[in-house]
Amino acid sequence: MKLKFIITVMALTAVCISVHAQEKKANPNPWFIQGQMGASYSTGDAAFGKLIAPTGAIAVGKYFSPVWGARLAISGWRGRVGSEVSKQAHGFYYGAATVDGLMNLSQLIKKYPERLFDLSIIAGIGFNRTYTHSASSFMGRLGLQGAIRLNDALDFNIEALANGVSDRWNGRDDHSFDTYFTVSLGLTYKFRTGYKCITCISEEYPEVLYTEEEVNQLVNEQRAQVTEEVKEVIAQKADTIFIKPDCPPAKIVKGIKSHVAFGLAKTNVDPNQEMNVLAIADYMKQFPDSKATVTGYADSGTGSREINLRLAKQRAESVAKQLTEKYGISRDRLTVSSMQDNEQPFQTNDWNRVVIIIAD
Repeated sequence: MKLKFIITVMALTAVCISVHAQEKKANPNPWFIQGQMGASYSTGDAAFGKLIAPTGAIAVGKYFSPVWGARLAISGWRGRVGSEVSKQAHGFYYGAATVDGLMNLSQLIKKYPERLFDLSIIAGIGFNRTYTHSASSFMGRLGLQGAIRLNDALDFNIEALANGVSDRWNGRDDHSFDTYFTVSLGLTYKFRTGYKCITCISEEYPEVLYTEEEVNQLVNEQRAQVTEEVKEVIAQKADTIFIKPDCPPAKIVKGIKSHVAFGLAKTNVDPNQEMNVLAIADYMKQFPDSKATVTGYADSGTGSREINLRLAKQRAESVAKQLTEKYGISRDRLTVSSMQDNEQPFQTNDWNRVVIIIAD
């Protein structure tokens, strides 16, 4: 009964955390909730199969950086203890509450949030109680968790833990301490992350982008060079533009630079990136003697060299095709190329899924 009460409290806590998280800006290291089911093995004086029992766990936690995190976990269900004389086993119920520290080994080696598989070390301490014979003890645990990224919000995880408790845990006073091992499968839900699938293509939205606020800000700053005032041009001589009749002539330097961002493994221009292609097209129409270079890139953090070179080339061709077929820019005004080897224009890995267009 006490275990059910604790689990209920934890579930309500998770709901509150979810509501609170939705009021804030998305966090790259979000709060998460985990649910797991599996099997436990208690060391004892009986055959291996007789000492296996079901186990379950629920946890709420947060990664405070790509590497370090913590969680509060409630686990338990059934334990098994063997008889030294009869070699038979009987079961008992138990519950445990622990505070676990998490260290993501994969992110420690190389930080990359979109990695499909992460391996983490788990180390924790807590309190354990058996209900059949009313024994309480402190406990420690150590183990590993592997997480497979299903999408931005969900991970499938497999977890293996070794747990140490006091000798009273299984109702027998025969060792300095008792041990039991658990292997569990489950899901991790990360709040405020959405469901942007990285392996499938939606019919309604064929391209799914990984959006970076900094990239959009950069694009907006560069696109600001082409303003509505350019359309009010009433006279033009060489490199001199008269914006309004009552304004003195202003010298400007011709040229515009734009970026078109792409999703992971994507090559088509997403509708919300077309404005960045349109900025180049508008400029080239206003300056008929201008030409543009279109250079494609792929991030070196994912995929092989061959795949990345192919993606970079296809992205550049996709942008060039839109300029020519949709906006009527002559192909002979474009120089289309792609990255060589692992050339990366940005330090942030995810920003390098991009095509850079420079017109002058």
